[in-house]
Amino acid sequence: MSNEQPAGSDGARTARRSRINATVVLVIGLPLFAIVASVGTAVVAVTRGDPVLPDQYHWEGDKLDHDFALSQLAARRHVSADLRLQPAQGSCRVDLSIDGAPPQELDLTLIHGSNASLDRQMRFLRNGASSSYTAQCAQIPSATWHVQLADGQNTWTFREDVIGDLDNVKLSFGTLAPAGTQGRVE
Repeated sequence: MSNEQPAGSDGARTARRSRINATVVLVIGLPLFAIVASVGTAVVAVTRGDPVLPDQYHWEGDKLDHDFALSQLAARRHVSADLRLQPAQGSCRVDLSIDGAPPQELDLTLIHGSNASLDRQMRFLRNGASSSYTAQCAQIPSATWHVQLADGQNTWTFREDVIGDLDNVKLSFGTLAPAGTQGRVE
């Protein structure tokens, strides 16, 4: 037997040793990467965590509870309203349907979906003994609106989101606004 090797076999062995096996890289590399990423996430969480809640945080919860209670009162009284906001005619009108005596005044708050300068607050006064209310109003653009209707003494409140024109909108628990608008009760 001879110890001679074929020509070029040392080069082939060297080439095989220098190639990296992809399976070995995945088996070792992925868990190693996961460990490094976990340590990095823990460092970020410890050094840049959320601030402590303010001392007055419970007050916000009390306000939300109060809002929900006012909405429940409106639901118990089966409040619904037809908004006819037609500023071209110089006035806006609300026809209210409610169990029990209707209030003397209604407060309507319109909150624009993206431009706070378009927000509006209107006070509607009752027309005699009817359940119809009127107020003066300016031009109201078609947009996404958060509508809140409340009695003048704030004993109940009603909220709904409306998309579109507000010249003929029906606000009612569990129903959608008319064609061209989209409402959702909160």
